[in-house]
Amino acid sequence: MKKQTLTYLAVERLKQISAGDFSSEVREKALSCLLDFLGAAQSGLLTQLSNSILKYAELHADKPEAYVFGSDRAMCAETAAFTNTVLAHSVARDDMHLDSCSHMGSMVVSTSLALAQRDKWTGEQLIRAIVGGHEIGALLGTTIRGGGTFNTHFRASGLIGAFAAAGAAIAASFTTEEEAVNALALAVNMASGINAWAWAGGSEIYIHNGIASRAGITSYDLAYSGVHASDTVLEGRDGFFEAINAGSGAADLFRTWVETYSIGKGILDVNFKPAAGCNFTQTSSAIALKISSKHKIDNVESVKVMTTTAAISYPGCDNLGPLESKSHGKLSIQYGVCAALIFGRLDEETFSCIDDERVNSLMKRCLLVADPDYDKEYAKGLQPATVEVVLKDGNMIREAAPDVPWLGAQEVATRFLHEISPCLSADKAEQLLQQYQKIEGFDFSSGPLSV
Repeated sequence: MKKQTLTYLAVERLKQISAGDFSSEVREKALSCLLDFLGAAQSGLLTQLSNSILKYAELHADKPEAYVFGSDRAMCAETAAFTNTVLAHSVARDDMHLDSCSHMGSMVVSTSLALAQRDKWTGEQLIRAIVGGHEIGALLGTTIRGGGTFNTHFRASGLIGAFAAAGAAIAASFTTEEEAVNALALAVNMASGINAWAWAGGSEIYIHNGIASRAGITSYDLAYSGVHASDTVLEGRDGFFEAINAGSGAADLFRTWVETYSIGKGILDVNFKPAAGCNFTQTSSAIALKISSKHKIDNVESVKVMTTTAAISYPGCDNLGPLESKSHGKLSIQYGVCAALIFGRLDEETFSCIDDERVNSLMKRCLLVADPDYDKEYAKGLQPATVEVVLKDGNMIREAAPDVPWLGAQEVATRFLHEISPCLSADKAEQLLQQYQKIEGFDFSSGPLSV
C-alpha cells in the first residue's frame, strides 16, 4: 500500500477517531448533530416529498435491519439510510458546514444510525461514527472548494456525501487499513449530484444526499467483502480532483488540513440553522423577520438586501421568480426576505405560498447587492447581511446582522423535543433525550426513538 496517497491519510485520521480519543466538546457536538438529525427526519414527514419516498422505501424494504421514519416496518440498512436522509434533508434546515458548503448531518447520522442497528453498535461506536463522518466529509469538502476553481455545476453535498458516510462506518468499526482505503476509494467513485434542480425546481436536491448515504454503506460493504479500488482516486491521473476541476493545489490542501487541525475540526465547524431554507438565505431572512416583528410593514416601495457574493452566486439564491416549487422558495433570498416581511414568519406553510401576489409583487422590487466588505467577512467564516425597507412615505427601515443566528446546543435540544412531539409524548421525548445524553449505553435494537 502506498502510504503517501490521500486515501491512506484519511484512513489514518479515521483510525485515530476509532480509538475514541477526542474531547468532551467534540462528543457534545456529536450529540447535538444526532438530535438535530432526528428532529429534522421527523419533520420531513410533513413535506410533500415524504409520501413518494416512503412508497419507494416499501418497494425496497428487503431485510428488517433498521428503523425508517414514518413506517411501521424495519428495512435494510441501505434503504433506511437513504429514506431517513431524504426525509431529514427535505425540510432544508439540517446542519451546515460552511467551508465545504455541505449538509453532512443528514448523510452521516442517518448512515450511522442504520449501521448501528444492523451491526449492533454500542452508543460509543455511534459517537465515533458521527465524529468520523463529519471529519472526513469536511476534509474532502474543504479541499475541493478551497482552490476556487471547483465546478459548481456539481453539488458539494452529493460529491462528498458517500465519502463521509463510508468514513462514519470506518470510524465506528475499523477493521484493516486496506479495507478502509478501498471503502473510501469506492465511495469517491459514487459521487453524484447536479445543480439543475436550482432552476427547474426539482426535488432531486434531497435525493442527492440519500444516494450518498446509501452509497456510503454500499462502499463499506463492498470493501469488507474484498473489492479493491484505486487508492489514488482523489489525486491521481483522471482522478476526482481533475474531474471536478478542484485545482492543481488540491492534494496539498488536503494534506495541510490533516497536518494542521486536531481531531474534531470537522464536526466543531458544523452549524445548526435557525430556520428552514438555504444556508445563504439565513441571515437576510432572520433580519427581515426582526424588522417584521418590530415594525408594521405596510406600503413598501422597495427592498434592498446587501449580502455576500457567495450568497448571490449560489445556484437558485438570486431568483426573483416566478417560483415553481417550495424548494425554489427555500432557496430564493428574495422570497425569504419578502415572505418574512409579509407573513412575519417562515415555516412549511409560508414556503408553500410561492404564488402569493403580495410576496411576488414585493420580490420584483427587491434588489440584491454584493458587498465587498461582507465578502471579506465571509472569508473568515461569517455571513453578514443588511436589509433596507423603503416605505412609500419615504421612510426607511434598516437592520443588519454580522452572521447567521446559529442555534446552540440547548436550542437544538429544545427544537428536537418540539419536532419529535408528533410521535412521542412530552414525557417520553424528555426521557429519550436523557437516554441520548448517556448514549454510551443506548440500545439501538428497537430503533432510535425507542424509550
